[in-house]
Amino acid sequence: MQAYEVQFLPAQRPPLHINDAIPAETLPFPHVSVGDPATPGKGARVPLTSRLTASFNQGPSTICRAKAFRDPKTGSVVLGVEEAEGADDDRALVLLAATNGFPEGVTVTPQREVTLLAKGEVRNGQQLLLIWPDGGTVAVLDPVREERYELRRAGDQFDRVLVQE
Repeated sequence: MQAYEVQFLPAQRPPLHINDAIPAETLPFPHVSVGDPATPGKGARVPLTSRLTASFNQGPSTICRAKAFRDPKTGSVVLGVEEAEGADDDRALVLLAATNGFPEGVTVTPQREVTLLAKGEVRNGQQLLLIWPDGGTVAVLDPVREERYELRRAGDQFDRVLVQE
């Protein structure tokens, strides 16, 4: 699956910032941070397989393509190398951060076949690691501005739609 890092900041223009890779960290072990894993209850570290870690070049550790699966020993989600037969998969691995400028933050809810792998809290919002199929949506509620949005994925494009109530 193609990997994307998406930041949604409703009050900014443009509100969506998209990178074609997910940042990875190597210490204390190779992983992707979701939320604030250093603070108990605020995040998670999603481990990477040694094969995926070996694919990193000398530059920054980023994941462009990966597959999520459950470790049979621990039952936890692990990111690994995508096999060749999975290359035509229309789903994407997305690290989504949704925040606003207020302590109340935002609420993010995956919808329409979007799978939640891990969830954490970031300053004034949430961060989620998702398997997001083409055409899938995620609902975002901004309680301070009293607005609801739908984030939609179509291929490598992500769009924001204000939901009228």
